Amino acid sequence: MAERRYLHLNLVANDLNLHQGAYKYERAQGIPERSTFERLLEYGKFGDEGLFTALFVGDIPGLQGSPAFDGGPAEPITALTAISQHTKYVGLIATASTTFYDPYNLARLLASLDQASDGRAGYNAVTSVVDRFALNYSLEHHLDREARYQRADEFLQVLRALWDNRELRRDPDGHTRFYAEPIEHRGERFQVAGALNIAPSRQGRPLIAQAGGSGPGIAVAAKYAEMVFTNSSTRESAAAYRETLDKALLEQGRAPGSVPPIPGLIPFLGRTAKEAEEKLRELDSHVDWAPLAPYAMGQFGLEVPLGDLDEPFPTHLLPRPEDVEKTIKSTFGNYVGLYNWIRERPGVTVREVVAQAVGRGGATHRKFVGSYDDLVADFAAWHEDGNVGGFNLMFSAGAADIREFIDEVVPRLVDHGIYRATPADRPLRERF
Repeated sequence: MAERRYLHLNLVANDLNLHQGAYKYERAQGIPERSTFERLLEYGKFGDEGLFTALFVGDIPGLQGSPAFDGGPAEPITALTAISQHTKYVGLIATASTTFYDPYNLARLLASLDQASDGRAGYNAVTSVVDRFALNYSLEHHLDREARYQRADEFLQVLRALWDNRELRRDPDGHTRFYAEPIEHRGERFQVAGALNIAPSRQGRPLIAQAGGSGPGIAVAAKYAEMVFTNSSTRESAAAYRETLDKALLEQGRAPGSVPPIPGLIPFLGRTAKEAEEKLRELDSHVDWAPLAPYAMGQFGLEVPLGDLDEPFPTHLLPRPEDVEKTIKSTFGNYVGLYNWIRERPGVTVREVVAQAVGRGGATHRKFVGSYDDLVADFAAWHEDGNVGGFNLMFSAGAADIREFIDEVVPRLVDHGIYRATPADRPLRERF
């Protein structure tokens, strides 16, 4: 009998994706101030309690000069290793750049997280996009997109070989010992002898995830990924992405449907849709929108002049995604998502675009405003389509919103039969 298919819900576990009014909103609601590390551990607690498949921690490998709250955020592998000691079930997915790391060093770090968490570790492979970050890593300039993905391909090849060429084996004398073989990799960008000197966890090696919607990104995902983060804002775009990914999987000799796409989502919830809308308006009221405007298009490296916040957005100045796929300075899928969102809303104002792109959190991912039951119905429809494995959830107001989701939405999802009622105790790779 086929195993029942449940939604995977991942919790984005840092404050980078909060609504820009979140901290003032928390103070207005009487929520006590916590340190950055206390907030990290709070995400871990919610991860287990809410039966989330995994925590997902993004990374910014340098000072971005962005409106981020927590200055970074914290380095993901360090943060998740700490969280692993305060959690039992939730998976722990760390983001790290294939452009700036060395594969042997990263293989050791992630294998250590996998040990510390007893087989709950995952790796979100990204190529990085901000030019000035390269100067922090002894590079004279950032690699262009094609070179970054060529490096990512070979990087992941080395990483997999290091992880796969080791085992714990019970010897005839009854003792379990660690064995590892050299990989003797001699490539265009890396020369790595191996073997890796970190013993495997019960899942053997960490799960590999990949984020990015460009052609090169999908090609790398089809070769190595076991889960893909996407920016699908409609069920139609999710179906189109699923078709593209499945075609790429077939070309790599992998089964269609074997790699679940997980789109991002930011829910604004209430007992009724009106209550959810009122919460969003209150959060918005705590934001000074004008200073955020340069980040709306600037995050993509695009020069789009913006006028008054209440004027119509100059949609005619936006380049088509296919014209900037090779030059975009941020995640290509995020630009596609924002581009489509703007094109679908004739007359949209500058303020509304700034809110969607940066002010309301979660980059340009889909924002959902509605009641608890509305969200369950939405999840059920996407689940029935079968084009996504679940959602990467970013909560606009942090702890208060996550608490509300666990108390109100999770039981409804369980009753609907599309979400697990008990924790998953299997290694993270087996869950996906």
